[in-house]
Amino acid sequence: MSKSDNKTFYKALLQLAVPITLQSLVMSLLFMTDQVMVGQLGDIAIATVGIASKINSVVSVVLAGLAAALSIYVAQYWGKKDRKSISQLLGLALTIGLALSLLFAAVVFIKPDWLLSLFTTDKNILGDGRIYLQIVAISFIPAMLTMLYSAMLRSTGHVKFPMYISLLTVIVNVVLNYLLIFGHFGFPELGLAGSAYATLTARIIECSLIIGSVYVYKLPGGTSVKELFSISKPLANKFLITMYPLVLTELVWVLSEAVYAIIYSRMGTVEMTAMTITFPLQGLMIGMLTGISGAAAVMVGNKLGAGEAIIAQQYAKRLIRFGIVVAFGLGIVIALIAPLYAKLFQVSTEANQLSIYILWVFAAFIWVKVANMIMAGSVLQSGGDSKFVFAMESSVTWLVGVPLGLLLSVVWKQPIFWVYFFLSLEEVVRFIIGWQRFRSGKWVRNLTTNTNAESISA
Repeated sequence: MSKSDNKTFYKALLQLAVPITLQSLVMSLLFMTDQVMVGQLGDIAIATVGIASKINSVVSVVLAGLAAALSIYVAQYWGKKDRKSISQLLGLALTIGLALSLLFAAVVFIKPDWLLSLFTTDKNILGDGRIYLQIVAISFIPAMLTMLYSAMLRSTGHVKFPMYISLLTVIVNVVLNYLLIFGHFGFPELGLAGSAYATLTARIIECSLIIGSVYVYKLPGGTSVKELFSISKPLANKFLITMYPLVLTELVWVLSEAVYAIIYSRMGTVEMTAMTITFPLQGLMIGMLTGISGAAAVMVGNKLGAGEAIIAQQYAKRLIRFGIVVAFGLGIVIALIAPLYAKLFQVSTEANQLSIYILWVFAAFIWVKVANMIMAGSVLQSGGDSKFVFAMESSVTWLVGVPLGLLLSVVWKQPIFWVYFFLSLEEVVRFIIGWQRFRSGKWVRNLTTNTNAESISA
């Protein structure tokens, strides 16, 4: 690349990556703060939230698959300066998202006991988890709306709106957590249920603000209801063909995570507690690099939609390498701060020590997790290579990860940190396969050809 191309690359990376990273960090800090507050209620409360979060993540990742498909197409159509097609794609995604979120909310609200019993037989966890899940289930619809509108805004380069709104709602969530969990300033002391009510309230506020911003500032997608849901059949068909492998990929991933959670929880409450308290720090560190992944999806997608395939490939390679280098540095930081982090939680000595070992394993593998997040999660998907990604993810997970986890925990009775270590090896297998696909160039495709609505200036 020339000096001017380098300048353009890094300018775009900073403009996209910094707000996305800050938003992700804010959300991770919220999760961490929430866990620390709930952690004051003891091992049972932490384990309850850990199991409930696994159930919630099934909903989140299916909707994330829908949002990812929307991002892929919006990024390419934005590169082509076609706002009308972007609005139609948003309308289609909203229709599908509403149906899915209503279905999930109904199942979780009606059958919380059955869902929790898949993970544990502890009656204390079942009791607290039932109330927590039923409250959080109501938040699925506003969360879906926020997810889709945020995906569209990021893919069109309007990344600051989701960031500012997330910051505001995180403050609201933390304050409500403080008031409702512990009953300060005259508010009822609701314990774990207070955390759920705080989450629900924050999600409603966040959803209202982000949709309001789209229409007040006349951003992409801020169109009439008629235009929003007037979807051309060729565009819808192509979107759905790309979307279903993405949703299946996310579903396969979360189901595997649910299996891993079952493995950890069946090893004992101490083991599940140790694993659960590492989640906030893991999320925070991965969140620090989601900006690069998000920027990759937008930058590469924009170039593909504009018909600049060579530049798109150059951008992709540089972003993958940059992510790996930064992740190595973060791995060292994680290894150093793990003992200090574990002391934040009022848990047993055994759970504390196990959590430190788990974080050391995470530190050793973060570079390959990040490389896969950028390469498979953003670059390959930006060209609509969702069928290959689904085949890769599902085969590696169910042929490598899950069998290893079951053998190590059930048959060979290994400690939880060794189980986690060998489960993480699936990321290395995934990286080798994904890198070969990336080098082949088969993922490089312009998805806007012959499917756009009437173009108008952006």
